Amino acid sequence: MTGSLLITSVRPWPHNTVAQQLDVLCVDGRIRQTGTGLGPLPPDVSQVDGAGGVLLPAFTQAGSTPYDHETLDAAVACGTALLRVAVPVDEERELGPLQEMLDLRERFAGRLELQVVAISPGGILRESRNADLLDAAMDLGADVLGGVDPAGVDRDPVGSLDKLFALAYKYQRPLDLRLTDPGELGAFQLELLCERSHALGMRGQVSVSHACALSTVDHCRRVELIDLLAEHDIALSLEVPGTHPVPPLRQLRRAGVRVGLGCTGPEPDMLGLARQLVFRAGWFAADDLELAVDLASRGGAQALGATGIGLIEGAVANLVVVPGASVSDAVLGCAPRTVVVHRGQVVSSA
Repeated sequence: MTGSLLITSVRPWPHNTVAQQLDVLCVDGRIRQTGTGLGPLPPDVSQVDGAGGVLLPAFTQAGSTPYDHETLDAAVACGTALLRVAVPVDEERELGPLQEMLDLRERFAGRLELQVVAISPGGILRESRNADLLDAAMDLGADVLGGVDPAGVDRDPVGSLDKLFALAYKYQRPLDLRLTDPGELGAFQLELLCERSHALGMRGQVSVSHACALSTVDHCRRVELIDLLAEHDIALSLEVPGTHPVPPLRQLRRAGVRVGLGCTGPEPDMLGLARQLVFRAGWFAADDLELAVDLASRGGAQALGATGIGLIEGAVANLVVVPGASVSDAVLGCAPRTVVVHRGQVVSSA
């Protein structure tokens, strides 16, 4: 990474409207300095005006369905830096859609990081060729192995998880499991997931979307499950919009579970998704609004295994400037982004 960038007149994560405007210097893809009257500046520095807007870590979409080129362009313009997309691999479609998404991953390198998930919607056991196709998908270059409801779809939670973990371990890739089975059936699968993660040394490499069991068991059981997820560092993605109950997000975060926001379709605007979560959960206080934005940005990046994400000096310079005077203003207003920076380079501006 070469070159330097000075972002002027921004409010880094302002809690209120009186937050001071600062300048941010990015060098070699990271935040070098934040303050006023920065200097001396590198000789090759370029400059962009933040116009007094809210400076946030760039957004992360922790799970979605396939995107096309146009929608990915829109995601970049909306401030997304990291996006995990699940691509179906089965007997009908085989590897064609996966190859298309891998090609897009290469085309967008330098503007947006794509994590491509290979997933068989019909399960890994019930359709005869799916296991072989998923193996071929990982060999082709998929970043993550996906699985769906080992009980509800495959009707064999032990056998399904055994196959999925064996394949993820073979290629040393993360595993992302969609788990919508509710109640004790879903809770049992979360326990199996943690057991296998521990046995194979895959701590921090396993994530779950939906996890409906967390909202459909009693309080004591929920506490047990959350502590188990935290103990084994299993990340969670909440899909927005959605019909499933919102899991106890604050309780999960307090326990140390990494949590991000995903989407049920190819939605380019993560700030808009954060706003949808606010209304879906009935959140109206300023700290609730800030939690929603954090889940859509830094929290989501952490859920996908990214490190060094934030607004402090030394953090990766994946940044977005949104018009407004506070974080609450930014999420409620959801205005077009003023500036989007990826690895210290401007990739979109108003």
